[in-house]
Amino acid sequence: MRIVLLGGAGYLGTVAARHLTELGHHVTVVDGLIYSRGDDPACLLPPTSTFVNADLRDADALRRAATGADAVVHLGGLVGEPACALDEVLAVELNYASPVLAAEAARAAGVEHYVFFSSCSVYGRHAGTVDEDTAPNPLGIYARTKVLAERTLTGLLEDRALSVLRLATVHGRSPRQRLDSVANRMTAQAVATGRIPLNGGGQRRPLVHVADVADVLAKVLATPAGHRIFNVGAEEENYTIAQIAAVVEQAVPGTRIDAGPERDEADARDYRTSFARLAAAFPGACPTPLDQGVREVAAAVESKELEDPDLPEYDNLAGLKHSLAQGRIRALGSGDCARLHADYTDATWSPR
Repeated sequence: MRIVLLGGAGYLGTVAARHLTELGHHVTVVDGLIYSRGDDPACLLPPTSTFVNADLRDADALRRAATGADAVVHLGGLVGEPACALDEVLAVELNYASPVLAAEAARAAGVEHYVFFSSCSVYGRHAGTVDEDTAPNPLGIYARTKVLAERTLTGLLEDRALSVLRLATVHGRSPRQRLDSVANRMTAQAVATGRIPLNGGGQRRPLVHVADVADVLAKVLATPAGHRIFNVGAEEENYTIAQIAAVVEQAVPGTRIDAGPERDEADARDYRTSFARLAAAFPGACPTPLDQGVREVAAAVESKELEDPDLPEYDNLAGLKHSLAQGRIRALGSGDCARLHADYTDATWSPR
């Protein structure tokens, strides 16, 4: 199968590219390398893959990439509310306009299957357990761009296979490492300082290992069928923030939890997620427990394979600030981006 990974040189994409090539697929990675890390894609990606350095808002580049592809996977964009809040227009362009432009290109090229990486963050805050039929409750720019992209792609690709993957919070080791997600951050700080910072702790989060995400993607690509939405994770990997800290404390000897204020009001997300639909479609999906990802990251920090965990190269927010300051990335305001930004401006966000 010929697969295009848009944003495939990132934390998720580098793991997915290696897994898909090991399965015998031909992978083309298209990435704008917006973070100032000095990464060499040749070192991050499998040697049999093809790398194209292109802006994911460039409609011409997207059309060229989609030509001859069997599937297009969009997993690029800005991750998390703090990064999106730095420049809302840029966030809308990368998280909403880009996947829509890619879907338009894929449709024009006759691509039969489009996969969009979304997030369980679309659920926002819910008292009970959420599943794929729960109305989204986006609490910020990041979740709103994901919800709007899901809605638009559903209409745009009504006669094609569309798979939407709402990811739990990802952890574990990757060639393009991030240490700014909750479990990875706690682990890196535990190793570096002996302490695990904990603000509040009652908020609920589902977690998933990065390699399990790549495996689910491979399974979804192998079984295109209509329009599907999957929460990606496992039932037993629902945690509170305090429980995540406890797993890190147990997995990294000699560390202790530093408890802070009861709640970090900057992030009000709080939900428990059902993964029953994914388990029914792909029995045994997402088997990797949190403590394995914690041990992977801890070992990499302890061995100095990962350098100082406070370096901006491991933090997408810090990396984005640096790239914005250097002029490496900016909002384009192109005709296509302006057209699609109007969708965002006009959208309503109440659950429906």
